[in-house]
Amino acid sequence: MARDRVHQAAARLNVSSRRLLVFLDAHGMPHGTASSALSISAADLLRRVTTSDVLIDSARHFRYRAPRRPTFWLWESDDDWYWDADRTWLNWVGPDELTTLEAAMAYDVATSTIRQWIHRGHLVPLRRQDRTLIFSARAVHDAAMSTGERNTQPGGPLTRAHRRHVEPAGKHISAQAMARLVTAETAANAVGVAASTVRSWRHRGLLKPRQQQGRTPLYLLADVVAAARRSPYSSPRKPRPLI
Repeated sequence: MARDRVHQAAARLNVSSRRLLVFLDAHGMPHGTASSALSISAADLLRRVTTSDVLIDSARHFRYRAPRRPTFWLWESDDDWYWDADRTWLNWVGPDELTTLEAAMAYDVATSTIRQWIHRGHLVPLRRQDRTLIFSARAVHDAAMSTGERNTQPGGPLTRAHRRHVEPAGKHISAQAMARLVTAETAANAVGVAASTVRSWRHRGLLKPRQQQGRTPLYLLADVVAAARRSPYSSPRKPRPLI
């Protein structure tokens, strides 16, 4: 029977592969990459731990570093935001030729979307280079802009490229804070949701209080972060720092 890989276990636990690698390394079970097959001991350990356990242990060693992304566009001001193809093209500061991955990153779409554009005749590659295809940047731009006319999403892919980026809940919470017992209000501020959302997680069975302080339930903050990562709800509230 094939063994699970690190990224598959991370998906089940609602944590990033990198965080799970840190967790395994802290327990003396280092794995090379997210594609590495889990060792027998690691698989046994992950069957017994919860998302909260991984968050607390990995937070002692985990340091988030934002991934480096190439800059393809230059938006000098809001006045530059026009949906005229030629006008928008003037904001392009990327290279003249793009690989499949670079084209996808430039318009914030999946690489499978780029392949669909090719399959449907909206985009023609210039040539093949090793294992990837090379495209004219202008051809990719024209295909992306026409997407807005072919579907119901206004503005085309550039709208999606500049949408609000939502980080995983609790990414920057320390290990000490993860192990704290907090009220629903404090927990909600930490993960950027309303207190009523935290209470709804409890009613839906996603979250259980660890203690009662009088009539006030207290939650382990790591449990709250785990519930926030499981829930499809995404709030525009800005997380507040824990005091």
